[in-house]
Amino acid sequence: MAVSLLRLLRPVIRISSLIAPRLTGRLAFTAFCTPPRPKQGANRAPAVKSITARLDGAARISVPFPCGSVTAYLFEPPAIAEPEPAPTVILLHGWTGEAAFMSAFVAPLLRAGFRVVAFDLPAHGQSTGAELNLPIGVASLAAVARAFAPVHAIVAHSFGGSIALAALAGTVPAQPRVTAKRLAMISPPSSMAQVTRQFGTTIGLGRRGQAALAARIHSVAGVPVAAFEGVDQLARFGGPTLLVHCRDDKEVPFADAEALAEAGPFIRLESMQGLGHRRILQSRRVTAIVADFVAGRTDERSAQTQPISSRRTTASMASTPSGEAFRQGR
Repeated sequence: MAVSLLRLLRPVIRISSLIAPRLTGRLAFTAFCTPPRPKQGANRAPAVKSITARLDGAARISVPFPCGSVTAYLFEPPAIAEPEPAPTVILLHGWTGEAAFMSAFVAPLLRAGFRVVAFDLPAHGQSTGAELNLPIGVASLAAVARAFAPVHAIVAHSFGGSIALAALAGTVPAQPRVTAKRLAMISPPSSMAQVTRQFGTTIGLGRRGQAALAARIHSVAGVPVAAFEGVDQLARFGGPTLLVHCRDDKEVPFADAEALAEAGPFIRLESMQGLGHRRILQSRRVTAIVADFVAGRTDERSAQTQPISSRRTTASMASTPSGEAFRQGR
């Protein structure tokens, strides 16, 4: 159910939170985990069609996982003499996104010699399912990581960053821990507890309804929502991590990136300006920064200047090609 419709039902939801908090919490959780399906085919915006066309050169592979299957798009680097496959970089989109939205990262990563795998998360793009939450997302990422091992790095946007963190930190008890040497996150939230509270407030959940929503998350995930705090999970991962976030992001505040950057000296934060929450994915400056980080080309420069957790740089919208379709949405 769309959040806009849920807002209209706020008075009803507020009353039901008092009368039947457990049922209301379960229904709120289902709504929280159900993304709207975007337009497909001829009804898609021209800019989205253009971006989707970047996947035409990929091998399309269906990867099964316990809740269904996800559609992965495999890009191989230029032929080399090595007997083993090139190390893999997984691209992970955000809520209501799809693999194509991460496609601007493909070319620079291929040039760096990596095998690149983008995939549609469950209930998104061409993958199966009607719901997506952290346990489902982690299960799908774990399946893709196994199918295309070894994984060198994960590049994730927004809620995809939350999934990547939970997978790398081993937060979901029922899922195996995913391993990768590096992590790059673009515009990720720092606290899933805060995200769920904001959702509950938006739709009108009262105190008892909020508690029931948190209880439902605990039941499904096997751990309380507090276990998904970004700083704690980053500390458990402990590998080189890049954060790229726009100061004018209206969906995930820049303060979230600053909070995550406090996890340790292995964090590097790059700030952008004028790119919003989704246009940032189409910035040539951003894709170059991410590719250099994944390849380790910036490590020595960072070490020679200042602690990477305190680094702040700003790039402007001038380096961004057309990306009007990414102005809205989470």
